[in-house]
Amino acid sequence: MRISCLFPVRYRSLSRMRAALFSGFFAIVASIAIAAETVPMHNIEITADVPTVTVSPQRAGRTTMRLPGLTYEFSVTVDCETNWQPDSVSISVADSRASISAEELQASRELGLQLRIPSNQIAPLRVEHFCVDGGAEDADAISPNSITIPGVVSAQASLRCVSESTNSMMYVSKPLDVLLQCAVPERATD
Repeated sequence: MRISCLFPVRYRSLSRMRAALFSGFFAIVASIAIAAETVPMHNIEITADVPTVTVSPQRAGRTTMRLPGLTYEFSVTVDCETNWQPDSVSISVADSRASISAEELQASRELGLQLRIPSNQIAPLRVEHFCVDGGAEDADAISPNSITIPGVVSAQASLRCVSESTNSMMYVSKPLDVLLQCAVPERATD
């Protein structure tokens, strides 16, 4: 009875077999690494301010609110790999979109842009125990004065870099916050 073996030659030493396994493994890994296509490394970074929305005191029991249109100020930094040039940058939030052209990107790699998101593109917020009016007789019943709501909307940005023969895209996504500020009514003085 003959026993089939992984190696065409029987190894009597474990160290010789181990050496054969490692050299076979490295030969396979090296051939994959050589055959792999290099991917250009481009970079886009976006930062955004946090807009403030003033909210009037709500009646007790109300837990949702609609926001007005929001305006975000973005700071965009782009970097294309050597021998590549930035061709365009696009930022979109919901159905709103803004673009930066190649000419603007040639002038500076750090740019600012403003994007306004209309109210009808923002989902209602569920906010409990914030800016609740306890009634005229209890002016101290109004809850905290401000709260930051994270991820109200999300910004998607893309950077397109071009070389002499091809182009490449880089994408990034960033959640955008909003600061709700309660409009505390003036207290009557006696």
